[in-house]
Amino acid sequence: MMRLLLATMLLCFSTLVSAAETRFDSLYFFQSEETMQAKGITIDNLGRYSRKLQSSVYRALKSVKMPPSSGYLIVAIRSDGAVTSWLDMKPAVHEFYDNQIYDIVQKLPVMDIKTGIFVFAIKMSIDTPVFTKKPVPEPADWVEAKKKLNNPNDIEQLVFSIWPE
Repeated sequence: MMRLLLATMLLCFSTLVSAAETRFDSLYFFQSEETMQAKGITIDNLGRYSRKLQSSVYRALKSVKMPPSSGYLIVAIRSDGAVTSWLDMKPAVHEFYDNQIYDIVQKLPVMDIKTGIFVFAIKMSIDTPVFTKKPVPEPADWVEAKKKLNNPNDIEQLVFSIWPE
């Protein structure tokens, strides 16, 4: 009887301190298929990069406790090999974990981009099976940056204008 009670208590305790379950869903492309082909993006190289990225983020967050959140992880890769990322999550992910994901993206070997900037997003949810219903990723700092551009729909111009240096 004592073992059963102990096992039950341990199970309850482990449930209370369970780690964040990070899930990924569909990709969102900001550029046309023709543009992606001109940049040298293939299903194979994007698939490999996306799987490595998802695995790395999953491993980094699997041992932390976070409030439920869903949205997008946006990644931009320049032809010179520089890479950056943004989160568009509701509610916002704590800055510590946002920076941790940013560091993961920085350290991950990038795909070769022939020219310009390639930008894509992955739907992501943390501690919830529900993904965002938001159709287009748009991090907060993109909204202000778009107001300053001649063509706010030019994703390369937008990303270049707010690229962290």
